[in-house]
Amino acid sequence: MLLSLTVKNFAIIDNIDIEFKNGMTVLTGETGAGKSLIIDAIGLLFGNRASTDLIRYGESKAEIEGVFSNYSKEINKYLDEFGIEYSEEDNLTIRREIYSTGKSTCRINNVVVTLNQLSQISEYIGDIHSQHDTMGLIKPQNYLQFITNKEIEKKLILYKTYLTEYRKINQKYQDTIVKSKESKQKEDFLRFQISEFQKANLSVAEEDELKNEVSYLSNYEQISSLLQEINEIYDNGEVLDNIYRSLTSLKKLESFNEKFSQIRSTVEECYYALESALDSPELKEFSSDFDPNRLEEINLRLSTYSNLKRKYQKNTEELIAYFEEIKEELDMIDNFDFYLDELKKKLDQSYMKTYEIAKDISNQRKEISKELITNIKKHLQDLQLKNINFEIEFKEVPFTNDGIDEVDFLVSFNKGEPVKPLSKTASGGELSRFMLALKTVIGNTIPLQTKIFDEIDNGVSGSVAYSIAEKIKYISKKSQVLCITHLPQVASIADYHLKISKEIIANRTFTKINVLDKEERVIEIAEMISKGKPTDASLALARELLSTNANF
Repeated sequence: MLLSLTVKNFAIIDNIDIEFKNGMTVLTGETGAGKSLIIDAIGLLFGNRASTDLIRYGESKAEIEGVFSNYSKEINKYLDEFGIEYSEEDNLTIRREIYSTGKSTCRINNVVVTLNQLSQISEYIGDIHSQHDTMGLIKPQNYLQFITNKEIEKKLILYKTYLTEYRKINQKYQDTIVKSKESKQKEDFLRFQISEFQKANLSVAEEDELKNEVSYLSNYEQISSLLQEINEIYDNGEVLDNIYRSLTSLKKLESFNEKFSQIRSTVEECYYALESALDSPELKEFSSDFDPNRLEEINLRLSTYSNLKRKYQKNTEELIAYFEEIKEELDMIDNFDFYLDELKKKLDQSYMKTYEIAKDISNQRKEISKELITNIKKHLQDLQLKNINFEIEFKEVPFTNDGIDEVDFLVSFNKGEPVKPLSKTASGGELSRFMLALKTVIGNTIPLQTKIFDEIDNGVSGSVAYSIAEKIKYISKKSQVLCITHLPQVASIADYHLKISKEIIANRTFTKINVLDKEERVIEIAEMISKGKPTDASLALARELLSTNANF
């Protein structure tokens, strides 16, 4: 439940601090005093988007902070995921700051979170019903959310995985048909390209080897000159002979003193290494390797690579990959019926797997809808809609992200009249009562929330107003309820009463909030009855209403 709300620099609200209690609390006051602004502020704590227009004139930022207790333990798994510390005994603190620069921050227990993260936990914190929500009832695309449960939600996750796979295979199937038609139109050209690539017989390894060989042969004269110079130095054998003589002398020295052993070993290694190097075929037979025709032959082969790379604007690796692609494309043309048949089998299998789980979800929804119909009829009768007839119509449609169900709410509010879509039948007052009945039913499965009703009683009066008041009171037995109302019947049944007013100080408007005691409630309700001016009759009726509802 919402324990306290602090709002600073929010439209005409300068600085207010409100403490709330469990049960039912009504907010009353003249139009424009700031009642809906308080609900808007709470809505920001529930993850609604912020607007800089809501910052009080002349201020740089607006601040809203709410403290919640006894919140659903479902929230803790999100707090763990977001890395937010908490204690089972602690309250939950949510803070929003809106800056005139357009920046907005969200904090949970003083840890910065994203708006999306805040929205994820909002359904476990509270629910706001406004006239805008009632208008949502005339949009059939919103109806599926009312006939679901945890099991369906889990199956929807699996369904969406199957659906993604099906759509991918279906797209490939359609693309294959289109590509085949396009390929057949250019079949001759593809065969020409295949022939061209087969003749070229490209290889990245071959191209690298040819380039290395060209470099070698192109520098033959310089290589030959350097080899000749080396051979001239060593051809007479004097260098090796001199080293060998020095090695003989070192061996004798070693026999006299072991300290010459390392020197002898090093010179000996050098001698044999040099002898081996000078006898290598690379030095002796280089001239026989050179073939002027080979250089021409390699350059001709490399020109094949260059021409194809220039023609297709691709490097060798890309050319080889492209060659494989057009081989596959041509293979598909030659074996199109087989490819399409195999792909169609995969598509059909994927379709059936997706359809089966979608059908299972649909059947479960239909079972839930039966109970929903029964419960809503009961609550609508409590709300003075005695002759209500309500049905939920299912129509099977092609796969959507929510399954194969298109749902419409069909109602008849008058005996003997056929059911028609809710969007084309209900008046404003009937829509309000329908939404209240719907939220009463759904709310029973989500306890410990703060439920907020912003003028849900709009457009009703008389005995219907009493019925709505009793229904809201019923909801407050299981959840904390905050309710903005203009009806004395609703105001009188509440456990607590807040009056919202505004005053002008130094040419600035300020919102004020007062917690009304019993006598102040009598006066406020009397003013609601007699259009702002309490009379003896309205005061007496106000006392009677409060007295009658005291033990509700």
